[in-house]
Amino acid sequence: MNQQHILIVDDEPDIRNLISDILADEGYSVATAANGEEANKQLTIKQPNLVLLDIWMPDIDGISLMKGWIENNLITAPIVMMSGHGTVETAVEATRIGAKDFIEKPLSLAKLLQTVAEVLAQSKQQDSTESESEIAINSLEPIGNSDAINHIRKALERIAKTKNHIVIEGENGTGKYTTAQLIHNKRHGSNQPCITLDIKTVGDDFEDKVTGINGCFNRAQSGTLIINNIDSLSTAQQDKLYSYLKHAHYTIAQQNTAQAINFQIIAISEFPLAAQIQTGDFSAELFQLLAEDKLHLPCLAQRQEDVPELITYFVNTLPDTEQTPYRKMSFAAQNTLRNHQWNNNIRELKNTVRQLLLNDAEGEISLDEVTAMLSQETADEPSIFHNWYSLPLREARDAFEKDYLIHQLKAVDGRVGELAKIAGMERTHLYRKMRALDINPKEIIKS
Repeated sequence: MNQQHILIVDDEPDIRNLISDILADEGYSVATAANGEEANKQLTIKQPNLVLLDIWMPDIDGISLMKGWIENNLITAPIVMMSGHGTVETAVEATRIGAKDFIEKPLSLAKLLQTVAEVLAQSKQQDSTESESEIAINSLEPIGNSDAINHIRKALERIAKTKNHIVIEGENGTGKYTTAQLIHNKRHGSNQPCITLDIKTVGDDFEDKVTGINGCFNRAQSGTLIINNIDSLSTAQQDKLYSYLKHAHYTIAQQNTAQAINFQIIAISEFPLAAQIQTGDFSAELFQLLAEDKLHLPCLAQRQEDVPELITYFVNTLPDTEQTPYRKMSFAAQNTLRNHQWNNNIRELKNTVRQLLLNDAEGEISLDEVTAMLSQETADEPSIFHNWYSLPLREARDAFEKDYLIHQLKAVDGRVGELAKIAGMERTHLYRKMRALDINPKEIIKS
């Protein structure tokens, strides 16, 4: 799988090193430069997929450097400017010249990571050379023939003919985000933008991220805005979103101009919003505006007969998309997996199939191989729990948290962004927690 390559250009070594370490932990390939000259050399070594460019540097300012790159066709990657408090107006001007976005210093980790992810995603959508396999994954239809999945398939066909806002609910790992992408593709194909806003990574920058010049509302026009973890909206954020939707327009920050809402929202929640309305944690009025259509995705326990078909799909596609070895799976092995309890649903099943394909074994995946893997996972837990009981409360909590985070990191191949979603943690807090517990994602991948 090709890594996306990011070039960081900043004359402050502490900032360069901090950003570099964080992005490397997220799975990106990273290069750094302290000035314009070093940045130009890096462009000749490897073309980046994204550039994080500081405005003020000793040899040349970032805006002049960017202009030179654009005028001389030295770069096609999107550029995100980094600026201090006193240079925000300059950074805004840079976005008019050609920068895709800007990040204000001192850096917010959550905003940095979300901006990087969104700009790279937008760039990928605009790339007309996107591979057929990537398009197939993004447009993945529901897999299986159970009554539950056939009901979802019929609902999707009906929803695709509308322009309604939608709420998608379901347990962790049931495919909510993939379903949201499928709905967008059925409605718009690849002709219109599909922008994602993850509430857990927004922090205090909600209004800027939503209605700023490069906010998700502006970039989603004529397309779809997927709001992930909608249940994590604060009361103040709910009030703002309700106001935008009620009046069907918003004011673009820094421009003071009104813009009509001309896109559909697909809101994703792991927890039933109706229950949160009952407890006063979610606005009933906002829910009514978002839930013009509703979709609840079943867990695997409600569609066990679909597990063999899902296994076949992963066995056949993972070798192409992730370069894993290809190995058939015996019917006995499939039957054992069919009857296993999948707490993280499709995501956990996919991770298990991936690990089985990567096992140091030849021939088809056998029943013994599957049983050994599932038994090992089950056997490891009681001994760990037993040891916790002999520790003081604080040490036991730290031991549990470390074991939990390491287990989940292994399941997502060391991708900290995916871990944040599973753990339900804001990434800034997650990084602090991992450092406090001495967890290194790079070492987890190697182990």
